[in-house]
Amino acid sequence: MLQWIRQRWPAYCAPELIAAVLLLAVGAGLRLYNLGQIPPAFFKDEAAAAYDAWALLHYGIDRNGYSWPVHLVSWGSGQNALYSYLAMPFIVLGGLAEGVFRLPMALTGVLSLFLIWRIGVRAESSGFALLVLLLLALSSWHLIATRWALESNLLPFVLLLSVYFLSRPDRSRFLIQATAVFFLALSVYAYGTAYFFAPLFLALTLLWLAGNRLADGRRLLALAALAFVVTLPIILLVVVNFFDWEPIELFGVSIPRYSGPARYSGVSFLFRQDGGAFLANLPDLAGLLLGRGDGLKWNAVDGYGALPPLAILLSLPGLVVILYRAKVRRDYGLHLLMAGWFAAALLTGLLVEVNINRTNGLWLPAIYLLGCGIFFIGRGGGRRRLLLYALLAAYGVYSGLFLYQYFGPHTDPDKGRFNTVGRGAAILRALQAAGDEVIYVSLKPAQPGIDPMFYGQIPPREYLDTRILALPNSGLHFPLAYGQFIFISPLDSPLRPPASGGGDWPWRRVARDALTQQGIDLERVAHYVLHRKEAATAAAGGLALERYGDYYYAHNPAAAAAGALRGPVLRIDRPPAAATPPIVQDRFNLYRQGNRLTYYKAGCTADDTREEFFLHILPADAADLPPAGRPYGFANRDFAFGEYGALYGDNCWAVVPLPEYPIDRIRTGQYVPGRGPIWQAEFAGEN
Repeated sequence: MLQWIRQRWPAYCAPELIAAVLLLAVGAGLRLYNLGQIPPAFFKDEAAAAYDAWALLHYGIDRNGYSWPVHLVSWGSGQNALYSYLAMPFIVLGGLAEGVFRLPMALTGVLSLFLIWRIGVRAESSGFALLVLLLLALSSWHLIATRWALESNLLPFVLLLSVYFLSRPDRSRFLIQATAVFFLALSVYAYGTAYFFAPLFLALTLLWLAGNRLADGRRLLALAALAFVVTLPIILLVVVNFFDWEPIELFGVSIPRYSGPARYSGVSFLFRQDGGAFLANLPDLAGLLLGRGDGLKWNAVDGYGALPPLAILLSLPGLVVILYRAKVRRDYGLHLLMAGWFAAALLTGLLVEVNINRTNGLWLPAIYLLGCGIFFIGRGGGRRRLLLYALLAAYGVYSGLFLYQYFGPHTDPDKGRFNTVGRGAAILRALQAAGDEVIYVSLKPAQPGIDPMFYGQIPPREYLDTRILALPNSGLHFPLAYGQFIFISPLDSPLRPPASGGGDWPWRRVARDALTQQGIDLERVAHYVLHRKEAATAAAGGLALERYGDYYYAHNPAAAAAGALRGPVLRIDRPPAAATPPIVQDRFNLYRQGNRLTYYKAGCTADDTREEFFLHILPADAADLPPAGRPYGFANRDFAFGEYGALYGDNCWAVVPLPEYPIDRIRTGQYVPGRGPIWQAEFAGEN
């Protein structure tokens, strides 16, 4: 048997093979163990990406109505789509479940261990390969990143596939090089930071191929053309959203337009042009490199960062050797390619507002270079070998302490660190008890609207037809209701929000008023999914509670006895004050009710509300003008639709308060800066 192994794998001896298999098994076990429960709870980005994958599979559209998009609109500012597509076969086989959706990410983590081992063998030796395999298998960053399905954490694996193909013995073949470039280009679908990183690393990769005489000029041009073709849909996505063009659909594939500012522009200093924030970002990036966490419980355990403290300094000897080999020996091997990956990722990290997952392209080459440093430090015998063993022992102790924290206190549901344990179970219990009656879902934490869609498997068309969508043109729009679910606290319930402050936003009050005008009585809600912080208030108000982790299913007997409200909640099918004709009929119909001006449009979409509204008020008495309006002769009340309104299925409704003083005339409409009004109207100010 041993002889067969030596013949089959002549690059290394049987003990090293056994050690590699054991490390791979340990790494796989750490990434697959109890995957559906650790980390506890399902993060909102996981639920969003999983639901859109399920909706596309079953209905051909995502929850924003796009068919097979190259990038998901998600909350309004975009979400990477590659992982959702990768997860689809798993959803087909296992259904829409937390562990099922996390499984592909965990498997990419296991496969990454194999890839880094094979790259290490080809780059240096079997001993070096075992070292980098050990470092990655026990890496705190890699373990956390591959155990939860944040779609952007797919990026390191896609890039590692590219390097793996360039490490193959037959890498001089065009097909192998094209495969490597394909995966490198595919990275732009994995994470938005690759929009900058991928072209930079592609240039370094092509230089590396040329330096190793693996490709001539014609082949390099062909590889660059391939990368351009693969990334073209993402290039069009950026162009569509930068120039605010209409969405593109071709052969069922969509290039969507975000409903709000693109997420990549919000986190990148290239778009923000904020020099102060850029300078403040430098120490944050340095802190992450030196082993500090980022404070996000999904990315790191308290006291443990992406790398062990100061470990990055141990990579410096490795970098010195790599650069020496390149300069003096003309050795442009795989070590140099990995150093180029690290350099491109480091430059990318300088240009984004950093946390561990936004810089996730940085950590895998950093671990590889750490392995180079430790390996070259320990080469030879005597004290250097003892130092190698000491470093490995220190890494093992650090990793052991991390593993204890991660699988123990950090993810213990009773500790409440994740604060959302049991939300799905409480929603399913409410669905079981409610039938077709309305269910109120707690606003704690933010963006609760995705969870009933995931756990209840709501068809996307039902969501689109019945949703009340607040902040429709922001980067983080907010469903207030859909189907039988509402996220608007009933006014006289034990959960009544405060009359002032941040507890009751204007658009939430407008939605409540709109439902009331349609005859929908929110006080008849009989079923609640509540966070534990609301439990005492709910119990004091007479609600019966059943606990599920951090959440409760609560039943309101009084509302049930009076005839519980049934879904779907949304029945906004007529304008406000329908008995009164509108004072303006244009792109929006306008209604005046006391000191409130209502904007209403039937057959409306988020596109109708994108442009700013202008509202100029001319008082009957010039003395009532505020100081800022006196040079212009009117009070300026310009507003964004989301400040006062929401989408109600295919209707738009915004209610804007008017000043108390007598008004002579009102001018209003929508405009595009630099281009003028889209529509405008002027009318007398009396009611």
